[in-house]
Amino acid sequence: MNALHQAGVRHLLRHPAQLALALVGLALGVGTIVAVEVATESSRRAFELSLEAVNGPATHQITGGPRGIDERLYVRLRAQSFGSSPPLFAPVLAGYVAIGERTMQLVGVDPFAALELAGEGRAPGVPDPATDGLDTLRDWLTEPGAVVMSATAASELGLATGRRLELLVGGVPRPATLIAQAAGAGPGLDGVLLTDIAQAQEWLGATGRLSRIDVRLPAGAPGEELLARLRTQLLPSLELRATRAQLRETLAMTDAFTTNLKAMSLLALLVGAFLIYGAVSFAVLQRRPIMAVLRALGATRGQVLGLVLAEAAALGIVGAVCGVLLGLVMGRGLVGLVSQTINDLYFVVAVREMSVPAVSLVAAAGGGVLTALAAALLPALEVAPVAAFSPASRRSSCCSSASRR
Repeated sequence: MNALHQAGVRHLLRHPAQLALALVGLALGVGTIVAVEVATESSRRAFELSLEAVNGPATHQITGGPRGIDERLYVRLRAQSFGSSPPLFAPVLAGYVAIGERTMQLVGVDPFAALELAGEGRAPGVPDPATDGLDTLRDWLTEPGAVVMSATAASELGLATGRRLELLVGGVPRPATLIAQAAGAGPGLDGVLLTDIAQAQEWLGATGRLSRIDVRLPAGAPGEELLARLRTQLLPSLELRATRAQLRETLAMTDAFTTNLKAMSLLALLVGAFLIYGAVSFAVLQRRPIMAVLRALGATRGQVLGLVLAEAAALGIVGAVCGVLLGLVMGRGLVGLVSQTINDLYFVVAVREMSVPAVSLVAAAGGGVLTALAAALLPALEVAPVAAFSPASRRSSCCSSASRR
């Protein structure tokens, strides 16, 4: 470490409050950005897992307007002949219910159609006689108000298999019975309550209606031919869309909300930039005599400029690292607030795991360092041209003053 950097380090250590103010400001700015990214990405990922768990292997969905689809369309599609590789169909009715203070998505399915759609795979939460035996399937079909939820959700609600519970559907209490828990279903089902589609129609007041029809088409040219054929058989009010397209459109509803959050986090970083600017400007003002002496000892303007920017870069690196760590901690608390807002305004999502995007961490840290450098650039440019101080120049100045007198 040369004399220039030693002088800079000594000055910072002699003014710990000034140093702490700059670091705290930058760390809070970077931490806010990281926390917002973690919260929004965790919520988006949880919703993706939920849709994947509910949709299963469906490649497309038939959807209608606000009133849904007439269930007779499903019967008609099932009765048609599509050749040797027919599409698979499964009816779905979805709505929202409350268990105590917790809101969950109620999904009514036909267990036989759901198992057929899953093929060799497993339909999460749907009783399969091959693996679960006939008792669970019998309870699903015969027990009034039979429901299935994930083991995680049941544990959080304090429910055991066979336990009766009360659902609030549109503010109306409905009795239900937890007949099974979907163990090993993954976090995608933690916010989902499964029941028979006839039971869901009764609870939601949607007799004879469906929310959508899940469709599974074969890959390649046969699937494209079936897709074109299906489109010709649907009414203009119905739409046949790929499952991934439906996911993108649903997530797009939250774009404005997440954009506002990111704008607020950038505002926090801007506040940190002003704190760094003030701290560096004050430090430069305090060291103008020292800078003049360094110039007299042979330091160039570029070296003085580099000294100030190097100090800012060091502050930026330390503040960015602290900010990333702080953001991960803040993100855990912010996840709950963000997911609750999404539940209230858009759709139900249950966040169980934090998603930490590495690209966002690097971008936030890099943004913190660049912000520190940008905030210090103006003070550095102001101090770099400081004239060198020397005894000879002082004597010359004194002689000039005496001659004028």
